[in-house]
Amino acid sequence: MSARSAVWRALSRKAWLETRARFATGAVVIVLLCAFMVLVRPRMLVQWPLDKILHPEWRDPPWWDRVHTDYPFFLWHYLYRDMLQKAFMVFAVLLGVGGLAREVAYGTAAFTLSLPASRRLLLATRATVAAAETAALGVLAAATILLTSAFIGVPYSAAHALLHTALLVLGACVLLAGSLCLSSIVEGEHAPALVGLAGVGMFNYIMAPYADGGPTSGLVRALDFVHVMSGSPGESLADVPWTGVAVSLGIGALALLYAFRRSETGDF
Repeated sequence: MSARSAVWRALSRKAWLETRARFATGAVVIVLLCAFMVLVRPRMLVQWPLDKILHPEWRDPPWWDRVHTDYPFFLWHYLYRDMLQKAFMVFAVLLGVGGLAREVAYGTAAFTLSLPASRRLLLATRATVAAAETAALGVLAAATILLTSAFIGVPYSAAHALLHTALLVLGACVLLAGSLCLSSIVEGEHAPALVGLAGVGMFNYIMAPYADGGPTSGLVRALDFVHVMSGSPGESLADVPWTGVAVSLGIGALALLYAFRRSETGDF
């Protein structure tokens, strides 16, 4: 094994040890969310008509009938577009927190900088491990949905699961790049995570009026990161918001480039 490979392995292990608790928490949350929504659906199909009898004054939203009859749409509406998406957003931010700026608060930055590795390699290793963890969360989500769907006897296309979990992972990686960038600027143990989560929450609040097919312009759609992560309900490539994906990837690339520049030039 070359010296460079040994350093990479050591740094990868260091990044994994720093993030494994967050990754494990994310894995548990995502598996439970997916399993719960799939397994509770038969009960929901029974309960919904009873609720309508008890509350005839309730008005059905536009998507109501389709949620009852279209299982992939049910999963898209409640998981890919809502709960599962929010979970990926949160854990993408948390997996990106760390690095030299955080180590300054712990007093360990001098030790890390004394290792036989450049600052660029330190950040590249952290980013690679975090991206791999994010992809693993996507695999867990798709596998859980497919397995629990088979358990309740409801046919579900693997193509639909793979397309939408891929969009979630892609969007999460963009947020991960933003979190890495933020962690290179904001010092402290908790401050980067709090700022990042607050930013994600504010963006979701701003884009809320455009949910469920609300009035939009081309610019809004391109910047609507929530829609980018969910796509449209179908399973074809035509359901991917390609313009939004390109814009999001561009923003993520810029954030990551700035993180590398800040890491190399910052006074740690």
